[in-house]
Amino acid sequence: MSLSLAELEQKLLDAAQGTCRTARTVQPAPQKVSACGDILHDDHASASGCFQAMLCLCGEQARAWEPESIWLTLDRRHIDVPVVNRDKVMAALTLTMVPAFWWDVHAFENTVLAFNHVVSNPGVVQEATPGQMAWGVYEAELIFAISTAEDELNQQQPEFDREPVCYTAAVLHRAGYVRAPDLLNFAQRELAKLNKTGAEISKADVDGAWTTFKKQKPMPLNSLGETALDVQLSRLATVELYIQEQLKRYQADLQRLR
Repeated sequence: MSLSLAELEQKLLDAAQGTCRTARTVQPAPQKVSACGDILHDDHASASGCFQAMLCLCGEQARAWEPESIWLTLDRRHIDVPVVNRDKVMAALTLTMVPAFWWDVHAFENTVLAFNHVVSNPGVVQEATPGQMAWGVYEAELIFAISTAEDELNQQQPEFDREPVCYTAAVLHRAGYVRAPDLLNFAQRELAKLNKTGAEISKADVDGAWTTFKKQKPMPLNSLGETALDVQLSRLATVELYIQEQLKRYQADLQRLR
């Protein structure tokens, strides 16, 4: 990405806030209603897109509704929302009301999965991948920031508590990471404890190489070999590319709702 994550996040926040204000201060035009319906029908729409589309069609008061009331209102508009997108809407709505995402591991995992187009199944172990966690954290930060800005509450985003930190570190450790992806650096200290013995390469070595590698546009993935350092760079690059792909969809959804 040509912009830093902080710069890109501010740009997306500005765009999203403009979309929200426009969508909720006037009765949506027929073309916007159609765009909202298309997003809510699309299994691969972003959680932010689904959430904003729902608010556009149901109004701000829908934040206080029971889920059944939301789906019934949309059904009256002949919009049948698939389960995966219902999960996205409810995960985003819950995040803005009770941000347990930052302290409860079950809320963290289920939100991450929902934001990555995975239907939650309590009867099956569904561990999120590093890429899914990175995107889930990024989109959760965007949704929370937009919501608090609109409410003018100036709430501070909570810090991650031990449960999500340990969960994230365990996933990264099992996946062989020495250095946490940038968006998951809140788990770096715990990851270092898990990697205390047996690591083939140090985090410091990966830090310097990754800083240089990710600045190249595009990242030269074909140049990577099978050394310990190259394997670490490949893992970090995979997460970075996944985030970029999800960002494209996020931006496309917001554009359709403008």
